[in-house]
Amino acid sequence: MLYYPLIKVSGATYYEIGKDYGRQAKEMIAHSINDYKQVFALSSDRSWEEMQEFALSFVDITRREMPEVMEEVEGIAEGSGFSLADIMIVNCRYEITKFPKKNECTTGAVLPEAAKDGKMYLIKNWDYRVGIMDHILILHITQPDGTRIMGLTEAGQVLRSGVNTHGIGLVSNNLQSIYDSWNVGIPTVFARRQIMKFHTLKEAADYTRSFPRAVSCNMLLAGYKEKQAIDFEVYPNGADEIFPKDGIVTHANHFVVQPKIHALQRTLRDARMRELLMEKHGEIDVDYIKCCMADHVNYPQSLCRHPPIPTQPLMMRSITVSNEIVDFEAGVVHICAGPPCTGDYRTYVL
Repeated sequence: MLYYPLIKVSGATYYEIGKDYGRQAKEMIAHSINDYKQVFALSSDRSWEEMQEFALSFVDITRREMPEVMEEVEGIAEGSGFSLADIMIVNCRYEITKFPKKNECTTGAVLPEAAKDGKMYLIKNWDYRVGIMDHILILHITQPDGTRIMGLTEAGQVLRSGVNTHGIGLVSNNLQSIYDSWNVGIPTVFARRQIMKFHTLKEAADYTRSFPRAVSCNMLLAGYKEKQAIDFEVYPNGADEIFPKDGIVTHANHFVVQPKIHALQRTLRDARMRELLMEKHGEIDVDYIKCCMADHVNYPQSLCRHPPIPTQPLMMRSITVSNEIVDFEAGVVHICAGPPCTGDYRTYVL
């Protein structure tokens, strides 16, 4: 069975946290960098050196807007022995590979009114390429202030999704709008890492509305103390909010509030996820969520995805690389490596 490795990092400073991470994940970071070298060679007319230059253009705004996150990134480079430019490429891959973007990921939140025994869940099927599955890891961070964070990421990236010990959770989806550009903003991976530092849903939401960006992204935030979730469809010149209905909110890869700004093909995955969850409204638990996220209706654009195009190189084929279920009350994350219809789940304590 496939399981993603758990790496626990800590430090008195964010630089030390990054250095610890880079040191422990050095071999996996090498896989990550090599993977993107191959991907860009297949899919882009830009050289690796041009990609490095573009990725480094995000350093100044990151250092100005979130110096602690930038310290962590510099620590990763030092600890792993790779250049800052290479580590920045891995962290900015969403911005680099943005045009054209594929439909990726389905997310959702279940509030106490919809769950069994009044529990609360945050859910994500992460859809991406087969090629990243040898460098996905579970990152457990103990920050200098003692806050613990855990989530999935690609080796060398600061964080892609997660939950912290203040009850703040975050999952995300790809979005592409007509306003997206090659301009410089805060890389979305860095924004997610910043959000995981906050103690309240209000702090996280205020930041999500305002951080400077050049591309679009969907961010679903949940606050356990507040028993609330807010979905943010963020784009370069704005952010729209979606609140749960009947205690459930789901999202895929199209703009819901302003569909006219959408630049990708619409999918039915969010509607299908909501339909399944509503079938057991008030009785939703972890086992039922696992069944929902293994659903194959509308294949190949289903909730649970498998490589449908044998003519593509294997590393480029789309697949559900993981399912992630945050159980806020229990303080655990259930993670399946690979498609949830076939993979085994492991439970990780925050």
